[in-house]
Amino acid sequence: MTIRRQLVNFGKTCTDFRIGSGALEDLPRLIKSIAGEPKRALLVHDALPAEENLECVRRALVDTGYAVEFMSLADVASIASIETAQRVFATMEARHITADDLLVAVGGVEVCSVVSFCTRTWCSGTSALAIPFTLDAMCTISTSMRALDAGSSREMISIQPGWDMIVCDIDLVVGKAIDQVGMGYALLLSSAFAQSRRIWDQFAEKIDGIVDGIEIPLIDALCNTQTARASAVRSANPSARNAVNYGVTTMHALRACLGDDVPDYLLYAEGLRFEARLAHDACGLDVDLVFEQDDRLDDLGIEELPFKLDVDRFIAALHDARFVRSNRFMLSLPKNPGSIRLSKVDEDILRRHAEAYLASRAELLEEGDAE
Repeated sequence: MTIRRQLVNFGKTCTDFRIGSGALEDLPRLIKSIAGEPKRALLVHDALPAEENLECVRRALVDTGYAVEFMSLADVASIASIETAQRVFATMEARHITADDLLVAVGGVEVCSVVSFCTRTWCSGTSALAIPFTLDAMCTISTSMRALDAGSSREMISIQPGWDMIVCDIDLVVGKAIDQVGMGYALLLSSAFAQSRRIWDQFAEKIDGIVDGIEIPLIDALCNTQTARASAVRSANPSARNAVNYGVTTMHALRACLGDDVPDYLLYAEGLRFEARLAHDACGLDVDLVFEQDDRLDDLGIEELPFKLDVDRFIAALHDARFVRSNRFMLSLPKNPGSIRLSKVDEDILRRHAEAYLASRAELLEEGDAE
């Protein structure tokens, strides 16, 4: 059993990223160096880990010298919220967690995000370990958190993560249905596109192995994703730092229009498809690359989303999604693989592509109804 190690470097801080098949079984060896003198650990989890998974993590922590307390967020409707963060803070206070103790997140993106926020702010920084149970969490949590909701404002409060270690066991995600891994697949794809032309071309060769759950292609893709996202978020260029938001504004707009019943991975993939088409006119992205991205999303099993939507409503939702976070309407658009920057989109280009895009999705809906 080989566990690969990658250091995700942010300049002043660094995250020890471990990934491999059976990584949970190797947890006692992996985590023994996180704290100099282990004392207390608070393990925060959602509904994803089974009892035997939690027991495995508990035993590893105990064997390393920690007294372990549990906090379950399994019954919380909105985990990634400032209200949930306050609950975690209250539990940390009650359990006397200090900067020398350990906070452990076990589960999906939301629980890892709220724990990440708490660890960076409690006592000006607490030791932190993440054990992600979903593919999208494995892709993203080293470099970003799902921004916390505040009242009726969704995904507004965030901070750069500062995990001491992340341990990814790929056995947890291999063989899962597309609804469970689709977001992760789309993130692997967008990260490959953001990194370089060479990595983008190699990604096409890895797709079959990724979908089939073959260890080496999946681990390679996940490690490349860490490199791509870390390079973006630590860039000195503010525009380049937004590369990780390619497709995200459209995803938010579609969610506002279509509701929460549509899986996020389908909305995100639609965001990538639509924004690639905008980039062709706005940034000169080669149309062959637009179609390559379409083909690779199809190869990953992420189908186009049929729906019907008024163009004015869609454009208004795009504006709303952007202006709630910025005073300028600029989207993270690719010029080439490895070059994604904030770009201005003229209103006539936006409307023309929105009309064509929505017409194609309405056709898909009609074809489905005819069948």
